[in-house]
Amino acid sequence: MNKQTDHAFQALLFDLEGTLVDFQWKLSDAAREAKNELRRLGFDPSTWEDNYATLWNNAVQLATQRGIAKREIMSCIDAIYDRYDQDAASRWSVLPKIKSVLPHLKVEKQLKLGLVSNIGNQAIAGALPRLGLAGLFDVIVTRDDVEMLKPSGEGIKIALGKLRAEDSNTLFVGDSVTDILAAKDAGVKVAIVQGGESASTSLVAANPTYLWRTIGELETLFIGGEHIA
Repeated sequence: MNKQTDHAFQALLFDLEGTLVDFQWKLSDAAREAKNELRRLGFDPSTWEDNYATLWNNAVQLATQRGIAKREIMSCIDAIYDRYDQDAASRWSVLPKIKSVLPHLKVEKQLKLGLVSNIGNQAIAGALPRLGLAGLFDVIVTRDDVEMLKPSGEGIKIALGKLRAEDSNTLFVGDSVTDILAAKDAGVKVAIVQGGESASTSLVAANPTYLWRTIGELETLFIGGEHIA
């Protein structure tokens, strides 16, 4: 599902886990703990989707109605998610081609690169140097920088503003249906690398601009007589 593009992108935004590093987050365990915390805070999440981002976003949206400060909700759930971030980060490894593709795009193609993740800043700040990815991104937007997590496009819009990039000239690269929805919400095209959080059938149904087997397929958008090793 590679649709032709009639212009070169000037900025590339990336998801982290499942896109640049292997997926290690314990989704069901985190959702269970988040639901228990939301019940303690007076919510009834029993009918909410059993998804860590949905639980966060629903609680933030309903906080005012419940007479609870949004920041209190975010802080309580964040404490849970920070633990799962650190647990996942301890096992992350960089996916194939990342360390050749990203520097090539940044240095040789002179593209603006950004990272937009539902992972918190603490885990990302510690992991990027260890994984050899430090210094590659012109902007990093984490869970700590937004009110609404992906599938909201808030984080992508923040990144666009910081990069001074136009949505029409930006591509978001992710691995999940959540990433597709976030990109569409922000008005940018989206490329999905299979093998991460979401099943291939779900990805096809969500209709991304590009659907790739590996991140190396980014090179097909920037063909200029050279090949990204």
